[in-house]
Amino acid sequence: MSLPVSVVIPALNAERFIGQAIESVHAQTLKVSEIIVVDNGCTDLTAQIASKLGAKVVLEEQRGLSRARNAGIGESKHDWIALLDSDDLWDADKMERQWAAVQAYPDALVACYFRVIEDGRVILENTDEVSEKRWEGFDRRCINKHCTYFPKVEHDFFPRFLPSCSDALLRRDVFATVGLFDETVLYNEDFEFFMRVLARYPLAIVEKTLISCRRHDQKHSLNLRGMRESLLSIVNHMLQHPEKYPAGGPEVYRDLIKKNFLTVERALQRQKETGVPVK
Repeated sequence: MSLPVSVVIPALNAERFIGQAIESVHAQTLKVSEIIVVDNGCTDLTAQIASKLGAKVVLEEQRGLSRARNAGIGESKHDWIALLDSDDLWDADKMERQWAAVQAYPDALVACYFRVIEDGRVILENTDEVSEKRWEGFDRRCINKHCTYFPKVEHDFFPRFLPSCSDALLRRDVFATVGLFDETVLYNEDFEFFMRVLARYPLAIVEKTLISCRRHDQKHSLNLRGMRESLLSIVNHMLQHPEKYPAGGPEVYRDLIKKNFLTVERALQRQKETGVPVK
């Protein structure tokens, strides 16, 4: 029997990686009910590959990641939504471990850790040693050895952890409560969305690395200037509408931006001089 989970994968000219992303969902030890790939204006073979692998393909004009995700969520049929980027991969036990957290705390947004891979090798990964120290001083409950539940996250919980679009599992009714992804936001849209979610819902973190996030030359987030400008805009918006976001969270990110301003400016200048995207 399959889990009542719809997997939503937005894709723009993703023929290099979409097959592997879908196969990683098929390889789960607990199967999901449906896979939806949103063809976000592709001009390559993304849709054909996805369809051949059994995914439902939804056609959309190219209007950004948020619109694509929202379209996939709108087409989904099941009570739980799992998000996956077209160039990322799930470990085979990702859904099994997250579903155990769902059974313990069905009210929570469920997330996990990720590693970064490039050209087939791991270049960054979370470790258990870091995780153990990360939550000192926060109200939390241990679901099991590898899962922690936070009834509420605020203030300096950020930016120790924030879910991403390839690790999140959440109930459908979350979208009815906090809204969908903001289609006016071109970068960091997942950051803004999950901050809204965590203002209303508890968080359960499976403290295991269960996602591989791929770094490559076409990665959306390599537009460092776009990412920076978008983040500034989002944080300013959060400061103006604090009722929508976790208490103290916007202030933490404002202070972090101020602290890292010079580092980012130097990176942008280096990128301009060399023509090589900052990684």
